[in-house]
Amino acid sequence: MVGLDTGFFIALMKKDKEAKQLWIGLSERTDFPIVSVLTCGEILYLSYRVGRPAQGRKMVKGIEAACNVKVVDQEIAERAAGLKHSRGMPYVDSIILATFMVAGCKEIHTSDKNHFKNLGHKGLSVVFW
Repeated sequence: MVGLDTGFFIALMKKDKEAKQLWIGLSERTDFPIVSVLTCGEILYLSYRVGRPAQGRKMVKGIEAACNVKVVDQEIAERAAGLKHSRGMPYVDSIILATFMVAGCKEIHTSDKNHFKNLGHKGLSVVFW
């Protein structure tokens, strides 16, 4: 299972060739990538910030159609609290990471090297964009 963080979608919006290839490859799989609903919110916020809300809404609609968007539930919130405490990461990032962990992701795509580094000991492969 693959988890996609906000940084991956930013790379996709910037027309990164490798991100586009991964997106095409993921669309051919039967298991949809996992995305936190918070990533959708971050994309919308960032698109407003740069004056392109329509582009952000279009991206989120595409994510909702092609991915398994997970909402925050009690299990994710509890796992996130432990991650925030043990890793010292911002709570939003800990919720996104907890979402991937609860969903059983083995591979995470992100640009957040500060907060998602050193996850190999958790049995996760992290690809940085």
